[in-house]
Amino acid sequence: FDRKVATVQQTIRVDRYSPAVLVDSNGQVSIYHADGRPVTKSNPAKRDEKLVMYAVGLGVPRGTTRLVTGQPTPATPVFETEKVDVFFGDPRIREAAIIVDKSVVEPEMVGIYRLELRVPGAHIRGEELPITVRIGNISSPTTGPAVPKIAVD
Repeated sequence: FDRKVATVQQTIRVDRYSPAVLVDSNGQVSIYHADGRPVTKSNPAKRDEKLVMYAVGLGVPRGTTRLVTGQPTPATPVFETEKVDVFFGDPRIREAAIIVDKSVVEPEMVGIYRLELRVPGAHIRGEELPITVRIGNISSPTTGPAVPKIAVD
């Protein structure tokens, strides 16, 4: 059939990266202590403690084998991302920088990244520090209702 449809020219932006920390419907950030307990105000992150954080939008991982879109990531080989920076607090403050030991595509998942982190000795403390993830000079959202926050002692 012949139907005329009005269209409007639009410009869209496509970036290589679009980092974001996963947050559940209750606002709980996907950051966990080594024993699997979530990081909360009553159970904050501490100095030198190993943490695991889950994120999305960290781009195509490094490596020679390509992942298949929409398919779970194989367990081997491990697919590492480009360099990722994480900040708990204002990224302009040096003490907000968090140590990123590893950033990989989570095995057996689709599009989920696992970051293994440590809070350094000189760090910012607080009950609701905003979390920023930066890769390729692109930062996760820092305003709006879904900005992830973390408690650090």
